[in-house]
Amino acid sequence: MTEPAPAGGPAPTTRRATRSGSHPEHRMVFAVDERDDSIVSMSRRCFLGAGASTVLAAGVAGCDSGAGDDVSAAEPLRILVPEDDTTAIHAATVRRFNKSPAKTGAEATAELRTAPAPSYARALERALDGERGPDLLFTWGAGAIRVSAEEHRLVDLYNLTEEYPEFGEKLLPGVLNGCAVNHRPFGIPVRGTRPVVLFHHRALFADLGLRPPATWADLKQAVARLRTAGVVPVAPAGADPAAAASWLEYLVERVGGPEVADRVRSGDNSAWNDRAVLHAAREIISLLDSGAFGADGGAAVSGGEAAALLARGRAGLLLAESGQHAELARRFPAFTAENLGWAPFPVIEDGKGKPGSLLGTPAGCLTISARTENRLAAVALLREFTGTAHSRALLRAGEVPATTAAANLLDHAPYPEFARFQYDLVRKAPAYTLSWERAVHPAWRDPLRTEVGNLFAGRSTPREFAEAMRSVELPVAR
Repeated sequence: MTEPAPAGGPAPTTRRATRSGSHPEHRMVFAVDERDDSIVSMSRRCFLGAGASTVLAAGVAGCDSGAGDDVSAAEPLRILVPEDDTTAIHAATVRRFNKSPAKTGAEATAELRTAPAPSYARALERALDGERGPDLLFTWGAGAIRVSAEEHRLVDLYNLTEEYPEFGEKLLPGVLNGCAVNHRPFGIPVRGTRPVVLFHHRALFADLGLRPPATWADLKQAVARLRTAGVVPVAPAGADPAAAASWLEYLVERVGGPEVADRVRSGDNSAWNDRAVLHAAREIISLLDSGAFGADGGAAVSGGEAAALLARGRAGLLLAESGQHAELARRFPAFTAENLGWAPFPVIEDGKGKPGSLLGTPAGCLTISARTENRLAAVALLREFTGTAHSRALLRAGEVPATTAAANLLDHAPYPEFARFQYDLVRKAPAYTLSWERAVHPAWRDPLRTEVGNLFAGRSTPREFAEAMRSVELPVAR
């Protein structure tokens, strides 16, 4: 990470993305104003590894710079969120804020605005591009806000304020990575964490004398046994590139460690030719050739159909975000209660990745628009979203919050055993990588979907996959 220079230093600089063959340390950095003395210097290790409280208690200047002194807002703070099962929880939190002493102190009220979930990505894009959009906006990951963050249209929360060190104390270490752009946090978690885990059919495994695979060798043995028994070893999701990509991404992390995925997220084209990426792609081809995903790699099977195969005992394993547990409970309650098992993604023997590292969605976040006139009010509202009442409501809805308060509330979850498993995974994870689908630059998103689909369909080799991704140019922020 490039540390900012003191005030009065050199003029703002813009660096372009590296091209093929460039040094792996030359990563994309966009329009960093090196004269900005509101940024407190902090090492990348401190941000990624020292815990959220250190990150969010680094200084005071970041929250009241930009639009002049904070003033009483003539209009309420407007919050844009998707219209889905969690909307009512957000609405209740906003109502609590509007009745709280914090609202009075911040001299502002708040109102929730929604957009239909299927078209939310477009609504978010319009809001980010508009002249006077919402004050706070919900996002599932850094990819959707990357360009806006790099063009300084969102508030860098690197220095929230000294007055509120409890922000960090209320958040699990690592969850800020989901809404971090170039190692800077641009959002505060307000929804549940959703790591990708390996589900299995307990009764089927017991009948075949199998245990949940702890290593990659274990998984390959399970694939062979399940296939011999006439069962599809891995419930395929070939029609869903994001689900298919989870296999590739986890393998990259387990083989090469989090640094390779970090290079992908930062826009380093040369990362696609890293040994870990090629190794992971070869392992995918090996699984396909062994029939692990069934006929044609499951190219015609949707995520919902894949989950049904597992529930009906026609598949042994399913790799999916933890939210799949709630969906299975809704569709197949008896199976979920009696025979649904779960485990972390297997360890790769001799790989650089740590066994507890996770892939998925650390948490959905609220980010603050740089156009917001009352930033202190926005921070006060975010405090309400990290409170115990909000965490309790998320748990009742089947979400597992990314807050420390949730640790004492897990018994109130609809499925406490799974909630504790999920919470402990996130709490202990040495690294939590946001899924590439939600992390990469928008210009890489569609090519990534296409090339992952080609790899799983057998239309490309590992080398062709890497070269196709490496050839995609990334634009430079304005």
